[in-house]
Amino acid sequence: MNTKANAPSMPDSKWSRFVLSGDRLLPSSISISDKRLLRLDVMLEIRRKEGQTLPISALKTLGRNCSRLLVDPHTDNHQDLIDCIMMGSSLVCIDHRAQFKELQSAHATSQNIVVKLELNSEMLENPEDHLARLETLSDMVGELIMVKTRQPGILEEWWIDLPRSIRSSWRWIMAPAEGEKLPLKNSSRIHSWALSGDLFLSDL
Repeated sequence: MNTKANAPSMPDSKWSRFVLSGDRLLPSSISISDKRLLRLDVMLEIRRKEGQTLPISALKTLGRNCSRLLVDPHTDNHQDLIDCIMMGSSLVCIDHRAQFKELQSAHATSQNIVVKLELNSEMLENPEDHLARLETLSDMVGELIMVKTRQPGILEEWWIDLPRSIRSSWRWIMAPAEGEKLPLKNSSRIHSWALSGDLFLSDL
């Protein structure tokens, strides 16, 4: 039986997507203490080498300074997610390839966990493994999933071919390489979009 809790509500349908670099956010190289962040829902990517610890100080600052904070700490360890939530993150991502016990522990600890699928061209050519994984996970964990791409064009092609049963099992946060919202059909299950952060700064 699917025992999913309701996904956290989103007051806005867009996240401002940034990469953490020291005490700056890219693109635009703005400070993590910039007061404009108070008006933004921020999706933060933390690119770490294996074994590198979380940037706790930066997470604390951003947890205070953003309207809402969605963090991708590039992890398959549920303890990293708990640390991010304790530092003020609203939502935190865990890799879809994490061990089942890590995924279940993360979702048992908090409803604010997001499964992350980092999509590449090879996965479009050979989709069986990751689609089977998503189908299995849809009955095990919460309903939020983020699909992130680094190559333009991939997300649209993948979404068209995605089986309806999988599409309807999740609520989707889309983070396309294009950095802008894409005209996807069958979008009723899309929860929100993570778009290039510099698109939002000019309006503040």
